Amino acid sequence: MKEYTDKQINSMIRHLKVKDIAEMYYLDNEQDPDRKFYDYKTDSWLTREMIISSAIETGWKESK
Repeated sequence: MKEYTDKQINSMIRHLKVKDIAEMYYLDNEQDPDRKFYDYKTDSWLTREMIISSAIETGWKESK
């Protein structure tokens, strides 16, 4: 999988929020350090890879 910068991940999170797909925030997760993003809409913890996958599947495009 392609590596994405923090700026690109933030853009993906905004995309998912604007599309009303997710309402997520970066939070510390002591139980699973790989899952650092919490989505309040689905009440679930997500990994960077899950965010990337969801954003791309829903039409996120990298701004130039």
